Amino acid sequence: MSLTFERLKKQDLLLSAVLYEKIPKEELIQHLSQVKGEEFDLIDSWAYETLQAEVKMLVDKKHEEYQRTRTMSAEEEILQKPNVIINDEKNYRETISCKQLPPNRLVLYFVENPQIVIQPKIAEYKIIEGNTFTPNYVNYCVVVGQFGSNVWRRVEHFHWLQESLQQQYPDSLIPPLPHKTIFRKFTPEHISKRSKMLEQFLGAILNNHLLRQSDFIEGFLFIDDDIKFKQLLAASSVLKQPTKYTDYANQEGQVILEFNPMMDKYFIDIHNYMLNTNDIYKELTDNSRFLVASMKDLILKVKNLYGSIGSLKEATKAFNLKNIVGSLPLLEFVYTLLEEYFIDWSANLTKLTNTLNENLYEFFRFQRDMQNQCAELISTRNKAQSKFIKEQQDLLKKKYKYFTSEPIEKWEMVTDMDKTKIKQSQALSYHFMFPKETQEVEDLKMRFAYVNRQAFQQFTQYFDNKSISYTSRMFNMSIRKKENAAQHTQHVEKIVQQFMQLVAMRNGEIPNLKQEWIDQYFNPLRISCIVK
Repeated sequence: MSLTFERLKKQDLLLSAVLYEKIPKEELIQHLSQVKGEEFDLIDSWAYETLQAEVKMLVDKKHEEYQRTRTMSAEEEILQKPNVIINDEKNYRETISCKQLPPNRLVLYFVENPQIVIQPKIAEYKIIEGNTFTPNYVNYCVVVGQFGSNVWRRVEHFHWLQESLQQQYPDSLIPPLPHKTIFRKFTPEHISKRSKMLEQFLGAILNNHLLRQSDFIEGFLFIDDDIKFKQLLAASSVLKQPTKYTDYANQEGQVILEFNPMMDKYFIDIHNYMLNTNDIYKELTDNSRFLVASMKDLILKVKNLYGSIGSLKEATKAFNLKNIVGSLPLLEFVYTLLEEYFIDWSANLTKLTNTLNENLYEFFRFQRDMQNQCAELISTRNKAQSKFIKEQQDLLKKKYKYFTSEPIEKWEMVTDMDKTKIKQSQALSYHFMFPKETQEVEDLKMRFAYVNRQAFQQFTQYFDNKSISYTSRMFNMSIRKKENAAQHTQHVEKIVQQFMQLVAMRNGEIPNLKQEWIDQYFNPLRISCIVK
């Protein structure tokens, strides 16, 4: 279990105790402080299981006190739903048991290494030639160093993985993939861009506590036998999206449905944040793409420059070979130094451009697409909320009308209880009348509560992972830039030193340097001729 997910579970536990179990916050803090003493910390100093046990003990104590002062009537027990902590118009939280998945090797790795961020790599690629019936395609070698995995996958396999995860975990934040192109491109630049996006796609899945539980991601990374992998593809083709929450499958073996005013405020704030940052990410993507394109244009001009210098050097060399008397050996050497200088400059710019392309343009492009996925999930959540609230209000209006003005025979009730007794209680009446419509609204409520809770968990982890990704990426970029700069500086310093020696010789400060250079840079035959 990652630290982020464990912290989230502990926060939920304390929130439930205060908001749903009605334990005063001060009383909860006082109790936990007494257990921990001076080292007490509400979150980080507690293991989840220990904190859960202490909270349960306090909740049970509160319930015992409550039962001593009040006995629940049979009618009130009818309205009480198992596993529902609170159920009113604004607060709802229910835990439903679902299928429990055994932990795969990815989950077990994160349990043992919660601080690690896995970064898959596309180590190499092959362009596979097609035939009359099969077009050419690119095969990518996917490597995850922590597991020693090394498998070859096509782009269509990445899209299969995305679609399978969408089926298995509906209303989750599934990472985006590069858009499919009508015309296949096989240029190194195009393949490199797609590789970076594919790496980020896999990284986002592996660092998502829900998605990495899937058998599909494990099979994608570790099945290197073509026959077995095809069997996995075939098995996923009959996968049906779960329609009941008991059909869901995860490592925890439970699905939590929840909404409350605090979460509503969170989604209003996160929606506004998305509106503000979507345009910024588009601007970042455009600017970084323009920067990389400008750098590539500069590299081309520098290459043209050292090409021209090289032509000058070759012309001077040809002149020197023809003319023993009055040759220009120092000028040829100067052109050699200039050519080396611009070649090194071009190589350093190329390394810097590749670093910028990998760590800025492709990264911001992926983050922009992830923001769009977040916006879609918020839209789904808001639509589910609006539909539930509208249908609930319409049903309540209808129930109020029938409760106050229509005879009980029109209430469509199916129950063995005394209907006269039911009509004496508005809560009981609302519970039993129009059972079909009531169940439909209950389904809408559960749908909204699921999407709401799912989006809250996914966003919390996504933004936490994004901050880690930014930090890791910029750290690696800085290290590479420093290494490139060190190599470039060392070579340039050598060239500068040689130029300074040229100037010193020209000023007569190093009178014998000319002969040393001739001995070092020109062939013995020409040297003997020049010396004579």
